[in-house]
Amino acid sequence: MPPSASKSPVHSPPLIVPSLHTHKTTLIVLHGRGFTAQKFAEPILTHPVSSLLPSTTSLLGTLTHPGKVFRDYFPHTKFVFPTAPLRRAVVFQRSLTHQWFDNWSLTQPELKQHLQAPGLRETAIYLHDLLQKEIDVVGPKNVVLIGLSQGCASSLITTLLWEGEPFGAVVGMCGYLPFRKGMLDFATGGEEQEEDPLAESEDMFEREDGDPKAKESDSEKAIRWLREELQAEREKTEKTAPFSFESIPVFMGHGTEDEKVPREIGRLAADFLDTIGVNIEWKEYEGLGHWYSADMLRDVVRFFKGLDGWEDTTDESRTA
Repeated sequence: MPPSASKSPVHSPPLIVPSLHTHKTTLIVLHGRGFTAQKFAEPILTHPVSSLLPSTTSLLGTLTHPGKVFRDYFPHTKFVFPTAPLRRAVVFQRSLTHQWFDNWSLTQPELKQHLQAPGLRETAIYLHDLLQKEIDVVGPKNVVLIGLSQGCASSLITTLLWEGEPFGAVVGMCGYLPFRKGMLDFATGGEEQEEDPLAESEDMFEREDGDPKAKESDSEKAIRWLREELQAEREKTEKTAPFSFESIPVFMGHGTEDEKVPREIGRLAADFLDTIGVNIEWKEYEGLGHWYSADMLRDVVRFFKGLDGWEDTTDESRTA
């Protein structure tokens, strides 16, 4: 990938929380804009999780064993918390803030979306390196990306641009997908384009067989457009697997009362990922704002229990 026109920001070393027992899996966890690893790590690791067992209603909700928190479900998991570098935020009069990329509006994502490109390109490079380092230790299926808000957006873009072996999964909380509409319009020809009854015959008989774009799927078209928009060159890896994102399951959870990223924006991201062949699970949480909850984390744990290599790391019978 070409360097940014401006000087690339400096990434501080990520915060590492070692596994409680033998290291078998790794979670790379990305915070949202304005946070740091130090501010984000403890709240999510120590947040209560609703019971995975059949619920029993009480005034205190449906929490499982007393004291059972998110980290307790992953005794064999190493947690990696990167911190987004300081970048100038145009919407905040170019003040410096920790963000994975710059953006203008979350309610109207297409406004000034060019602001996102440099940061997303640099963040993808950085996260690809983190992913590969952890994959080299525990294997691709045992590494998962998880992010909140901008962290979710960065995780999704990083996954769409990933060309290594398919890694374990992606978890997005109250997030969205930058450049979704552009990818969708390019892949499908746009909503306003009229159907041409001769288009199928032209596609079948009149294009050159040697043209690499002649037989592109919608997902291939979308990713090619994304790479061109971000000026992201294809990375050369020992085990190249173009479009490996199609083999990477995704879970997205969103609060119905999210005041920063409207749930409709998140749902559109999930719908698009489904359109291009991603195995996507979408959940909404009544009354939840721009954060996570005990119920969302319960569903995240359940999602992990269904992943290859993660079954024994999320055993409900383990005690805190």
